[in-house]
Amino acid sequence: MPTPPTLLARALVGSPLRRPFAGCVFWLALLLLLGLALLGHVGLWLSEPVGAVFVFAGTALVAALAAVPALGLLWLLDRREPESIWLFGGTLLWGAVVSTGLAGIVNSLGAAWLFDRVHLLEGIDDPELVTRVLAAALVAPPVEEATKGLALLVLFWFLRAEFDNLRDGLIYGALAGLGFNIAETALYVMKGYLDDGVAPLGVQLAVRFVFLGLNGHLVFSALCGAGLGIARQTPRRWLRLVAPLTGYALAVLAHALANSLGVIVFALALAAAGRDLAGDLATLPVGDVWRAAALSDLFVEGWAYLALAILLGLSARWERAVIRRYLADEVGAAVTPAEYAAIARSLPIFGTHAAVRRGDRLGRRIFTAQTELAFRKWHLHRDGGDPATDPLVAAWRQDIAALRQAAGPDAPARP
Repeated sequence: MPTPPTLLARALVGSPLRRPFAGCVFWLALLLLLGLALLGHVGLWLSEPVGAVFVFAGTALVAALAAVPALGLLWLLDRREPESIWLFGGTLLWGAVVSTGLAGIVNSLGAAWLFDRVHLLEGIDDPELVTRVLAAALVAPPVEEATKGLALLVLFWFLRAEFDNLRDGLIYGALAGLGFNIAETALYVMKGYLDDGVAPLGVQLAVRFVFLGLNGHLVFSALCGAGLGIARQTPRRWLRLVAPLTGYALAVLAHALANSLGVIVFALALAAAGRDLAGDLATLPVGDVWRAAALSDLFVEGWAYLALAILLGLSARWERAVIRRYLADEVGAAVTPAEYAAIARSLPIFGTHAAVRRGDRLGRRIFTAQTELAFRKWHLHRDGGDPATDPLVAAWRQDIAALRQAAGPDAPARP
């Protein structure tokens, strides 16, 4: 039996990166993006004192720990067909490093353009304040969703074997948004430290991780990723074009609403709690800030939470249908009759079927490989490929056979 292809080789099946010219163009473009992002970060650090850099680093570490519950949920949602830990972490880092660096440059240019025009208007007492308000609502949302969305486009175009469906797009988008949120939290805490000499860690965490990180940038980018995920799994050509544009538009809308209406609701909630908004936000009790942020998020982002819940449910139905259909002809080979009976009878919305017992790592790995096999056969069916000659189909079948062999003759029988 030939050796199954490596993880990298599997990820590059069907990718333009397998062609030398496309690979060179990709790496040059990636280096350019990384260089621009580094320029954005270096421009920030060179202008700040050393103490502020330590504040940023410490806050980034705390924010990363605060993001662990959200990461755990995303990992749980992905456990039926888990992505590579390298892609999981790489998407998170893209959001934290590349997206924030690129967004910093473009946001600054956009704010400067707005300031020049606001400054010319008559009757504006504080053009700088007006510019900040307008930039938050009109410039930051499309710019930041685009820089986070670049990570999703890279996966969608160049690692198509690792980007299967709606759920993959949603999870990748959420990861990019969560990474962006970690870095942005650190930037705002550092800014507060530079302005007032006190690092407003508590209130920033209360606002930006109000639901343990399942809010804000994670929600915005999940909408964008869901659009690409729909484009990946749909057989309808018109939807492949409309879905990504719609996902991006919804992400921008949700972001803009949070930066405008959300701020108003947040301020009203604090005022209703009897808090003086004329002072510094950092001086307010963290509990009051959290309650105001929670109310604002539920009011402004409630529709986005509902949309993502519906999309997750639809994704689960699609996945179950694909697994049952495309494993039916694998019975007696990659799937035992008992395993398929369990899949057809008890495949839940998330996770494995009931025949895989808790703690059965080998059974879970076999089911994961079977799921990958089913998804690959579906994509081949949609694109006119032949499972009999496809290297990934052969690789997943080999993996399943090797896992069964590794169990040994004395392994307990599975249903």
